[in-house]
Amino acid sequence: MSRRNSISSEDWKRDLLFVFISIVTIIITIIVLIKSGLAKAIYEVPKYPIYLLLSELVYVMQLFLVGVRLSIIFNRGIKYQVSTVELIKIAAAQTFASLLVPGFYVGGEAVSIAYLTNKGLPTTRATEGIVLRYTIDTLTLTSIVLVFYLLGIVVVPYIALIMAALLFIAYAVLFISIVSAKLGKYIERLFRFISSRFRIASNFIIINEDEVYGMNFNFVDYVTLFLISVLQWVLSGFNVTLIFNAFGVHMGLITGILISSSYIVLTYISLLPGSAGIGELANLYILDNLGLGNYYLIYDVWFRIITYVVPIVIFMPMFLSITRRLTISRKSFQ
Repeated sequence: MSRRNSISSEDWKRDLLFVFISIVTIIITIIVLIKSGLAKAIYEVPKYPIYLLLSELVYVMQLFLVGVRLSIIFNRGIKYQVSTVELIKIAAAQTFASLLVPGFYVGGEAVSIAYLTNKGLPTTRATEGIVLRYTIDTLTLTSIVLVFYLLGIVVVPYIALIMAALLFIAYAVLFISIVSAKLGKYIERLFRFISSRFRIASNFIIINEDEVYGMNFNFVDYVTLFLISVLQWVLSGFNVTLIFNAFGVHMGLITGILISSSYIVLTYISLLPGSAGIGELANLYILDNLGLGNYYLIYDVWFRIITYVVPIVIFMPMFLSITRRLTISRKSFQ
């Protein structure tokens, strides 16, 4: 008992250390940018705080859309029944985990895959489904940036455009490999190799013989998945406009979507949890390109509170609930 409590304590100390390092990095980066003259040190108390609360609610609403998409993927595409409510909880737990490990957009997939495997889904299929969700989201996100540029709707930051193009190509190939069932077979080979080399891994990896990979979607299913993904990114952009509204700055939804999508493609890969540091540079670059550099400090501070600090607190119960079940299952194997 004491050893298990010790391990749990060590895990939480590590997680708290990650959060502490990230917040310190964010603060130091902001200070350096201001002291160097690259960013303006203009901060005002939000004029309309209600918009910040609405922004947080919109951020949370996006998780419901994630759960709906996962429900379509697993219940219709893969034919393994998992309740939508449970998938929303998984999305919340995964988001919490993603905020504790490097990478702003991804990082907590292992939690979702482990939980779905614990429910009896083959690990290969759980992985395939989670990867498909990210693939669709990335294709939608990058397509939005590319369409904005091609149609000249708004000025797209140059580096964000390059990153969007590269990610679109990479994930288009990944999407084709999923639909053609090739990715599932590659995942199965990888997991079989891991199970053969590490005995403990075989206790947590489920592989069904003669599993059929790929998705059983019709055209309407694919359209629905992409439309829901578009709605999520629209909400993400709306989230940005609400933050600016709190300062008394009214911007168009298109601009908000561009800021949100550009930020995500620029912070897709990060060395610290929450894209600490690089996220501050990305926000400064984007806002300067759009002529909104004067609002950098107040925007970045509240953006971090709404999308990083508060989610760590409110999603923790979901994460603890999911990991507690996984811990109980792990003990049953021992």
